Amino acid sequence: MTTTKSIKLFAAVVLSALSLTVAASAQQILTIDNERVEREAAAYKDFRLQTTELQETIRQRQQYLVEGGVLTQQLVDLEKRKTLIGNDKFEEERNKIRQRAQQFQQDLQILNTIFENVGKEAAIQIDRARQPLLRQLIKDRKALIIIPKRVAMANAAGLDITTEFIELLDASLAAVTLTKLPNLNAAANPATPPAAAPAGN
Repeated sequence: MTTTKSIKLFAAVVLSALSLTVAASAQQILTIDNERVEREAAAYKDFRLQTTELQETIRQRQQYLVEGGVLTQQLVDLEKRKTLIGNDKFEEERNKIRQRAQQFQQDLQILNTIFENVGKEAAIQIDRARQPLLRQLIKDRKALIIIPKRVAMANAAGLDITTEFIELLDASLAAVTLTKLPNLNAAANPATPPAAAPAGN
């Protein structure tokens, strides 16, 4: 999960103000590695931990639906057995496979929506914790601006506050509350997908 939208907005503000700050001393410009924050801060780790099962279920559905996946292979195997089982049985089995594929696709849409919603929920909590900390760091360091490290220019290099910020964020928000993360069994019937039928069936 990332706070992509807020970061992009922040970066846009930074870039518009950068021309006013390039002449400032390094002590007046702070830089932060947002990618590292998202990797290492406790709140982001907690989000990933809480959504592990959800993300794994999404991956399972994607693997079954992708071209060359299990459902595709089932159709290929069924086609090979057509002359052995006859047209009626062939059509019956093919319809079952197609219905299963449709169900998996519906499940995937539901699961992706759930993941998007819990991602937004976590992002709001993290952003609320981030902003006061960033403002306080600017005040404490008597800096002019905080620039994301990925957009900082060489001639605007400043003091990296990433480690300090991660420590402050961990103290402020060690975990996120995901009220929109439901029981997966009730959300999208994400039981383990059935295995392909044996070739002899």
